[in-house]
Amino acid sequence: EALTVHRATESALGQVYDHLVRAKSIAVEGANTASAPLSGSYAALADEIAGIREGLVQIAQGRHEDKYLFNGTAGEVAPFAEDAGDLRYQGNSERLRVNMGNGQTVAVNLPGDLAFRETEARSAGDLDFPLDLTASPVTFTVSDGTSDVAVTLDGTYGSAEELAAAVDQAFRDHEAATGVTVNLEARANEDGTWSIRIADTEAGGEITVSGAESLGISAGTRNVFGLLSDLEAALRTEDPAAVSELLDRLDRGLHDVVTQRGLVGARSRNLELAKNRLETFNASVEELEAGVEGVDLAEAVMRLTNEEQAYQTALAAGARLFNISILDFLT
Repeated sequence: EALTVHRATESALGQVYDHLVRAKSIAVEGANTASAPLSGSYAALADEIAGIREGLVQIAQGRHEDKYLFNGTAGEVAPFAEDAGDLRYQGNSERLRVNMGNGQTVAVNLPGDLAFRETEARSAGDLDFPLDLTASPVTFTVSDGTSDVAVTLDGTYGSAEELAAAVDQAFRDHEAATGVTVNLEARANEDGTWSIRIADTEAGGEITVSGAESLGISAGTRNVFGLLSDLEAALRTEDPAAVSELLDRLDRGLHDVVTQRGLVGARSRNLELAKNRLETFNASVEELEAGVEGVDLAEAVMRLTNEEQAYQTALAAGARLFNISILDFLT
């Protein structure tokens, strides 16, 4: 089942990518002031963006074998819900994991807050962001693509060193369990706030941070659905400049989808290899069992008895040979 979930997720992300590529093409057309569409054509472009957004909503709310694909482990809770015109994630960031052997596990699912968030609410790569510790404790999750680190901060730190030590402990526990090292830096800002910087893992794996609302980063419409709503609004107001400003966000959205799809694909390949190893092992066991079960017990006992008698006869002959002395030849 883990492998089929990965394949379904990878396929869904492929559809998301195709939708965003088309949205980017529309945005480029709407932002091109040199050959801007005539009045009325903007409305057609806006309608197409609205259709793309609806298509993404259907993908995000999709199921695999009667289970939501992108709601984490939230059971029958739909991944996203409309909220004052925005589409908010209402699942969780939990991962289902399967044991790969040798103490290694792999995440089976991809929560929707990773799959559909923009980088303002979920950053990837070299992260540098402020911490709002006024409503402590706050919790966020850092993932290296195969394993997660849950970090909880209580806001009672007197120095950047204390903050760094608190976060570092969570990563030390993670390193001990997985062998993956994450580079970390925390600092106090001049305005009295805190900042934290998390770099890519030493093994070269890309990291992401989720639960960004607890870090003081607004979740609101900062997802691909909000992005497409902004693009639709800019097209309906026939504002090429506003459309142009959204191109970078579309590029980041495409990059995020490619990144997540690549990670899911890598995990799929690992699961495929594990599946093949298991099938080979099972085939060997079945062959061994068939060989054992196919033996005629009576025939096997008779053969063993005959071989034992032959062995005893050989031993007796050998013993008589070694008992011969020169006196036997003189008589």
